[in-house]
Formats: sequence, structure tokens, C-alpha cells
Amino acid sequence: MQQELTALSELGREVARLRKARGLTQRQLGELTGLGQSTLARFETGAVSEFGARKLLRLLEVLGHGLTVAPLRRGVTLDDVLEERRRQGGTPLAGDAQ
Repeated sequence: MQQELTALSELGREVARLRKARGLTQRQLGELTGLGQSTLARFETGAVSEFGARKLLRLLEVLGHGLTVAPLRRGVTLDDVLEERRRQGGTPLAGDAQ
């Protein structure tokens, strides 16, 4: 199952989910990857602001997963609609800056 993860904290939660699905403790996964249990705990709970690519790739490898890079799916925002309306010379909406 592919998921779009856009924040480090989301990635950490997904690693925790994968670890639990494999029946591993943080300590066991740490031993398999060479990472400390406290490092894994901080990563899984979103308490890190950085996490190295090598560490991440090693975690995913041990958990039987990989990393895929794909374009972000971006939805249309209200600002997008307003900008398009202005470009097409549409009638301004109440509160629009002129």
C-alpha cells in the first residue's frame, strides 16, 4: 500500500506501524539497524527535526519496504480559484482587493 507522507512526523508514525506489524520492539529494530532505541522512539513520535537518509533507508530495508519519490498531489485552493477568476477578467468578489 502506497501512502503520501509529507512530514517527518508522518514518516515516523508509519515506521512505527510497520515495526509493530512485524512484531518488533524498538529495541529489536534498533539492534537490526544499528540505531538506538531512544533514537527510534524520538523518530516514531515526531520528536526529531532531522533524520538522516541512510538511517531511514536502513530502517525501511529491514522492515521490507522502500522509498518512492513522486510528485505531490496538490488540490485546488481558494486562492487558485480567485487568481484564475482575476486572469479571466471575472467580476471581483466582495472583499477582493482591487
